[in-house]
Amino acid sequence: MKEFKTIFLLIFLSVIVLHANGQSVLTGTIKDNEGKPVFLANVAIKGTNTGTMTDRGGKYKINLPAGKQVNIVVSCIGFRTKSTEITLQEGEQKELDVVLQTEVREFDEVSVSARQERATTLRTIDIKSMNMMPTANGSVESIIKTLPGVSSNNELSSQYSVRGGNYDENLVYVNDIEIYRPFLVRSGQQEGLSFINSDLISSIRFSAGGFAARFGDKMSSVLDITYRTPEKFAGSVSMSLLGGSAHLEGISKNRRLTFLGGFRYKTTAYLLKSLETKGEYKPRFSDFQGLLTYKLSDKLDLS
Repeated sequence: MKEFKTIFLLIFLSVIVLHANGQSVLTGTIKDNEGKPVFLANVAIKGTNTGTMTDRGGKYKINLPAGKQVNIVVSCIGFRTKSTEITLQEGEQKELDVVLQTEVREFDEVSVSARQERATTLRTIDIKSMNMMPTANGSVESIIKTLPGVSSNNELSSQYSVRGGNYDENLVYVNDIEIYRPFLVRSGQQEGLSFINSDLISSIRFSAGGFAARFGDKMSSVLDITYRTPEKFAGSVSMSLLGGSAHLEGISKNRRLTFLGGFRYKTTAYLLKSLETKGEYKPRFSDFQGLLTYKLSDKLDLS
């Protein structure tokens, strides 16, 4: 008898609270088209911040303003959104069950492809890692010298030898064009400025032997460089105690003409002045590299 009185008192108090707040209660269950409860479905009043979510049994409970027509929107990922207009009187409780239909969306065909070189000894060099290496030379050759079979007796030089070969036995290709370089047999003839301007390139590949025949017949190694094709106007400037560099690139409005240019200056005098041995040697190097490309057609470029 006491339990019955307690339950009756709680119901009476809840009705008093609903009347005092001028609200009504909407409850129900959200299921899919197979009759299974939908978990975490969103039940909200359109145009307001009032809403709730269903539990694991698909049940929900939401307070509605009394005497006012509202639009109840039920949505969930993978189902079609469903809305229902409803009006409840003050203190009224109503049960609204909703069945959500599964939504299937078709997307356009997506093709994923990747280029992979098989049976090749060419190794790709990371340009970002090259620019971050704490070396006096600060060039791609600093990474090449750490590879197996590559050696150099001067860290201030950009030259290297592969498997005991001479310094002139290393092929260099830029955009599939071989670059002919002078004979640099002795270490004193090694240049201090890298041939590669890292501001202008898009990829660098190196092989210390066993490379394809299309690169020629020299014995030691091949350095394959590809210069970047500009897509927009851009530039950069960098300076340090060992030199500086600047580059500029761009493309015309009709996207037929592209230009790419870079200037570099390097000096190792700051390092050599700290040595006890003095000399007349002036370790200053500078160069300018540029690439102009005009697109004659979709299959023909002039550069």
